[in-house]
Amino acid sequence: MIVRLRSVVNDTQRASPALKDYMLQVLLGTCERWVRSQAVDQMTHRVACIQMGALGTWQENIDHAVALSDETDADLIVLPELFAHCRDFKAGEHIPGRTTEIFAQLAREKGSYILMGSILEVDEYDRRYNSSVLIDRSGQILARYRKIHLFSYRSKERRSLVAGTDVVTAPTELGVIGLSICYDLRFPELYRALVKKGAEMIICPAAWPYPRIDHWITLNMARAIEEQCYFVGCNQIGAPAPTTTFVGRSMITDPWGEVIAAAGAAETIIEAVIDVALVRKIREEYAFLNDIVEI
Repeated sequence: MIVRLRSVVNDTQRASPALKDYMLQVLLGTCERWVRSQAVDQMTHRVACIQMGALGTWQENIDHAVALSDETDADLIVLPELFAHCRDFKAGEHIPGRTTEIFAQLAREKGSYILMGSILEVDEYDRRYNSSVLIDRSGQILARYRKIHLFSYRSKERRSLVAGTDVVTAPTELGVIGLSICYDLRFPELYRALVKKGAEMIICPAAWPYPRIDHWITLNMARAIEEQCYFVGCNQIGAPAPTTTFVGRSMITDPWGEVIAAAGAAETIIEAVIDVALVRKIREEYAFLNDIVEI
């Protein structure tokens, strides 16, 4: 725990003064919450983000993701966007397929939900999607989400892939989970649609690059606040190209917008305890979602 938190302090050397202050506040708050979290109520659940790079071959990336996932006994394990094949948009596989089979087995062995960040999916018509897969504790595919907003700024994603169209949620004992991926984070309409479908925790695996660190942090917090839900942002690290470096800074935010776990720029695992009862309590007591006016 101390090693992971120290990495956050070291990373402040690359940040703006305002961001340095913010990250130090997160560090202190995370220490306090970690101590309190050791006595966990049985009605709460633990969520883990695996912050890793994906710069190797498919097999190397998969082996590394499995090894890191084995380090946590969280109820829900979240991997980043394109954790299996980050640099090759011509790659792809069917769902279910070889990657989902590996993580289905891992989910059964660990008794955990696993959100397979995203992988490149190929359908029966040879169309490619950036797809997130949620596997339940028994190893069954519970949900699949195809990324709706494809990145166009200095990226091959929009030219290489097909956009999804479905807003996807999945009911679990952790709460109703809503799915999104990376660039979706900039489009609040999707998150409001997820909440209309019952989402109480929203997950956003990402490969979010420098220099837009402040945007990543601010938008994670904003989505949690405006949707009154837990928001789990799990980002990649590393430099897949000379002009691209992923920022890390994975974070878990509660329904009040308070960051309850945060990473720096190094490989790490962050964990937080979530309680869906808190989401329901906040939405009932401060029910601004009931006051939405369609314009």
